[in-house]
Amino acid sequence: MPTFNTCYAKYVDDTTVLSVSKDVNDVTLQTAADHLVHWAQNNGMMINTNKTKELLICFNKKVNAEDIPPLCINGSNIERVNTFKLLSVFVSSDLSWDYHVTYLLSKVAKRMYCINYLFRAGVPTSDIVCVYTSIIRSVLEYTCPVWHPVLTIKIV
Repeated sequence: MPTFNTCYAKYVDDTTVLSVSKDVNDVTLQTAADHLVHWAQNNGMMINTNKTKELLICFNKKVNAEDIPPLCINGSNIERVNTFKLLSVFVSSDLSWDYHVTYLLSKVAKRMYCINYLFRAGVPTSDIVCVYTSIIRSVLEYTCPVWHPVLTIKIV
């Protein structure tokens, strides 16, 4: 693949393309998308344009997002979204954690019903802790950074 001013992140069946630019008319990302479509076609694959999304992150208050041309794949404009899910983490156009945290809390609240049910049924605390660790704590800790004293770096 030729190199553009973009970064590719490839996962099992998903590819994420990232471009950073100060110019609203920069076509680097469109060029990368065209190249990706061409590569997919040459390798017998298709890009599902219904699942393909574009997320703009722009902190320049003078730039109107509607003035930035949308990405186009196979003649179709790609849907521009304010949030999208990348490896189970919701990324927002304002880079806040609000949407992701709300999503996690909603997911955990549904699972707390199970814990309440087990508690009311008289299930031993050790078993409830095991269930909590499996279905709730795992959700809350997913993608959390891991701290280890050996990895601590002190900058003086």
